[in-house]
Amino acid sequence: MSLENVSPTDVGPVATDASEAPYPASIVAWYATFVLAFLYWLSILDRFIISLLVDDIKRDLHLSDVQFGLLQGLGIMGSFTLFGLVFGALADRSNRRRLIYIGVTFWSIATAACGLAGNFWHLLLARIGVGAGEASLNPSATSMLADLFPRGKLTTAMAIYAIGATVGSGTALLLGGAIIELVSRVGVIEVPLLGEIHKWQAVFLIVGLPGILFALTIFAVPEPVRRGRRSETPSRGLAANYLELFRFMRKRPRFFLLHYAGFTLASAIVSGGVSWYPVHVGRTFGWSAGEIGATLGPAFMIAGIIGKLAGGRIVDYMYQRGYRDGQLRWFGICLLVATPIGLYAAMSNDAWTFIIGIAVFMTLVGAMPACALTALNLVTPNDLRGTGVAFWTIVAGLLGGGLGPVLIAWAGKLGTQPSIGNGLAFTIALCCPLGAVCLLLALGPMRGAMAEAEGR
Repeated sequence: MSLENVSPTDVGPVATDASEAPYPASIVAWYATFVLAFLYWLSILDRFIISLLVDDIKRDLHLSDVQFGLLQGLGIMGSFTLFGLVFGALADRSNRRRLIYIGVTFWSIATAACGLAGNFWHLLLARIGVGAGEASLNPSATSMLADLFPRGKLTTAMAIYAIGATVGSGTALLLGGAIIELVSRVGVIEVPLLGEIHKWQAVFLIVGLPGILFALTIFAVPEPVRRGRRSETPSRGLAANYLELFRFMRKRPRFFLLHYAGFTLASAIVSGGVSWYPVHVGRTFGWSAGEIGATLGPAFMIAGIIGKLAGGRIVDYMYQRGYRDGQLRWFGICLLVATPIGLYAAMSNDAWTFIIGIAVFMTLVGAMPACALTALNLVTPNDLRGTGVAFWTIVAGLLGGGLGPVLIAWAGKLGTQPSIGNGLAFTIALCCPLGAVCLLLALGPMRGAMAEAEGR
């Protein structure tokens, strides 16, 4: 049932006194959160399903590990971040639900198109399309959440939204493994108009096409009142949004530089690791795709859900107790604790030690998106929130999510006994401690930025 009648807003700017309007009823806000989390789940499922198909695609398309790193990293994250510039600015001035609908439909078609690829360049183009469509979601969704919840509940709401990504990556393994096992039992796969296709191509078609219908679920969510706008009229032109954002950031340089650096370093191992964990288990321990999916899928989901829910609740409790730097404080400590655990797991020669260790590691780093996005949205005014999330995504996406998989693949080739485990260990040892230092140095600057934001 649609909840359209709950909120009076539509397209375009909202008067500055809208910030005085009461927040929606809890049931409405949480309903919207779960719908947005579902779409986030879908985006991550479509993005990471390829991680279970690495060796099959490499064999049929004759690809190297570095080429696959580009497909999982810069290929998709490059378009994700660049198109995010446009969608971020549009989220600050347009109907956010319509932007999300367009993006979900586009990335679903692009995912299905991966199943039609006949060489590296075809597959790369389709992956670029997946990234372009997915770029619509985060700026609009996080902006909507900031208008649906009061500040003291926002980190928990962001955490539940981010659980969609956790369940998406786990489902990519669990559901993907099941689909692969199913299609493996079929001798020859014939598709009307396409003829005979490879089994990995069938997986992309099965996963991608339903998203065209799922995109419609966003219209069951209200477009919330925009709160905390600095003016009734947004800047003219999309580029003007970014000029305003840069002026805003220049007044708080230490907070933004350290926030960006800390969470970008963390995203390199968080995003990069998810791309390579299944490959490491398959190559090092000889597990099949079905075994990997049935084990890593639930482990990823449980770890991520616990980490995000616990982190969200703890940070919101810290906010209510007066800690205005809770997002950075909590995640910085988590990175320090996670470092030795991740290293031990990555260097282990036992499959279950690796799986349990990485599950604990992922529990500790699971709150990263909730902490990063909430900290930005708490400090940034409403009319720059979509733009701010998009610009942060450029940095974290290109340098973290984009280069993370490539860094792991490159580091895995170093030494006398090259392995993905070595690449994971190198990246964890480099990125986690440095990221923690940046975030802990940003505590004072965040408290100052929060004092200004709450005085707006």
